Amino acid sequence: MKNWIVNTYKLSRLFIIEQIREPLALFWSLIAPPLLFVFLNLDSLSTNTASPEWYEAQASWYLSYLALSVTLFGFSMYLVGRRESGFMKSFIQRKKAKMLFLSSQINASLVLSFSYFVIFIFLTTTAFGVNSIGALTSLAFPFMIIMITFIWSAQFISVLPITFTNANSGISIVFMTMLIFSIAGLKANIPTLSYLNLFNPLSIATKFMSGNGVHAVESIGTISLLIALGGIGAVRMRTNPIWSRQ
Repeated sequence: MKNWIVNTYKLSRLFIIEQIREPLALFWSLIAPPLLFVFLNLDSLSTNTASPEWYEAQASWYLSYLALSVTLFGFSMYLVGRRESGFMKSFIQRKKAKMLFLSSQINASLVLSFSYFVIFIFLTTTAFGVNSIGALTSLAFPFMIIMITFIWSAQFISVLPITFTNANSGISIVFMTMLIFSIAGLKANIPTLSYLNLFNPLSIATKFMSGNGVHAVESIGTISLLIALGGIGAVRMRTNPIWSRQ
């Protein structure tokens, strides 16, 4: 057990350092969310109308976006990248090694995402004059629940027979689709769009983060499906690179 903890810690630390060195991922996950939040809420900043309730309602979408971007462009892409580079084929053949790898990769993504979350909270609350500790206390738990759900479900990508290039294209399309539908749903009150967003993980996460709860059958079904897909990914993860078969 002690060796397992030590090895998980060492591998998680290595994965964290690796992801920090990726400038594009850092931009989308660390820099972009607080900048967008400030720029899109300049009216409240100039009129000094921000309150803790207003802040939490506004921050919910940005934090959900943060969780989604870390999951897709960090965790998911690294799973496929390590497989296609031959890393998994060389080092991950036994069940114990697979569990160690997945645990370490999940730990790394959770640590990074929580770090981004804390930085986002401190930067944006400072800019709008809202109590940082209060916001952290209120939003930390729902954020981690969302993050764990997203990362767990993202394991499914390791089952798909796709190359790194195809994964990058597919993830970008999925991310942009969820982003567009979610933003459109916030800006326009269209019944069809509102219904479609009941299936949108980004919209579901935003609703949960804001404290409104997730009660729609469609949304509960989507969450259940994501959890089931994550279970499939954890059990049936591919370790052989797809490119080697082509």
